Amino acid sequence: MPKLKRNVAPLMGRGVGSITLAIELFNRPSDVGRQHAVVILLHHAFEMLLKAAILQSTGTINREGDPYTYGFARCLTIATEELDLLDNDERATLTILDNQRDVATHYYAEVSEDVLYVHAQSAVTLFNKLLRVAFKEYLADYIPGRVLPVSAHPPTDLTLLLDRELLEVDEMLTGKKRRGAQAAAKLRSLLAFTSAVRNDRERVNEGEIDSAIARRRKGQEWSVILPEVTQLKLSSDGSGVPMALRIVRQGAVPALRVAQPGEPSDGIVVPRDVNVWDKFNLSRDNLAEKIGLTGPKTHALIYELNLQADEGCFKTWKHKNTPHSGYSKKALEKLTAAMSTVDMKAVWDKHKHRLGAGKRKK
Repeated sequence: MPKLKRNVAPLMGRGVGSITLAIELFNRPSDVGRQHAVVILLHHAFEMLLKAAILQSTGTINREGDPYTYGFARCLTIATEELDLLDNDERATLTILDNQRDVATHYYAEVSEDVLYVHAQSAVTLFNKLLRVAFKEYLADYIPGRVLPVSAHPPTDLTLLLDRELLEVDEMLTGKKRRGAQAAAKLRSLLAFTSAVRNDRERVNEGEIDSAIARRRKGQEWSVILPEVTQLKLSSDGSGVPMALRIVRQGAVPALRVAQPGEPSDGIVVPRDVNVWDKFNLSRDNLAEKIGLTGPKTHALIYELNLQADEGCFKTWKHKNTPHSGYSKKALEKLTAAMSTVDMKAVWDKHKHRLGAGKRKK
């Protein structure tokens, strides 16, 4: 094990502690609070371990001048793109977990036993790999090998599992007693899987759930409504831990493609419904608060990156003849990334005249 920098060991210890508790809760006989507690603890385990690995490699888990440590999305970006600790499939797995944690913390989702097992077992596999790559240690160094997620009928095919889950949604929507709320709760956990194959890795929003239910009631096939989930499968091997399970992408679906907002949906292209209120839900001041700049300086950086010309970052629209505008999570990610590379003094001097703060710099 490499010599640990200050505060790395406590972070790593909290990560190991959280995944140990998650495994314990998964295997306990009582179902009281079990589903959401397992997901929340698994997520916390990875946040702590990723921060420990980043702190060990870079010496910091804070942006300069920011009192808060990196968020989960930023940790994933650094671990994948800068430190090479995660491959794209592993990042996708943790993006799915991040979405599931968001729903478990802030809303209600119905997570089946098989889906919960996939999250728990793939998390143990990936946690063990991260611990080995970052710190030359193994999960078995901290907990006995017998202490792993246990299922009487572990799923082996993610496509079949999701098909079965969607069939249950159909039964809720078409039975004698319509159970729309329960169907929506189950779809929340299933839609989290779509984040793994979206380029923007956006969270699932309520508009997508309502749209999916409405389209299914009109007779559309699930493969058309949720084309992304058909790109995922389970991959298992016997390395590292007794049962190694990974969620991996199989590549693009040859007969189906999801259109980006505004793209014509001809031929094999399926349009993706976008709720502008959910996607473009950040104001300039929201962005400023998150990146630690004043509003005007944030606006200067927006000008520098030309974000208002990027349809994925900024949008204006009308509702009842009232104009609205907003920025997306993609815009926040671009601003966050730029903070470590640009000279903000030079950016401010260049654009402040557009904000009424001085003469134009020649």
